[in-house]
Amino acid sequence: MTNPDLSAEQVRKMADLVGIPIDDADLPEVANRFASLMQELDLLRHMDLEGLEPVTIFPDPGFPDAEGG
Repeated sequence: MTNPDLSAEQVRKMADLVGIPIDDADLPEVANRFASLMQELDLLRHMDLEGLEPVTIFPDPGFPDAEGG
């Protein structure tokens, strides 16, 4: 359900909405990489993930076991 044909201007508008500045010279490359990322993430839709438990990659520093204690 991703759109690999996102325009550079659409990518700029999304970046602006979340406060990420993009130089004009970098915009085509950022748009290309974003489209590639979205295509790869779309592959997850077709994976059978039922029954898998989530894994914490970045522990919450406030959680008691986050630092081994």
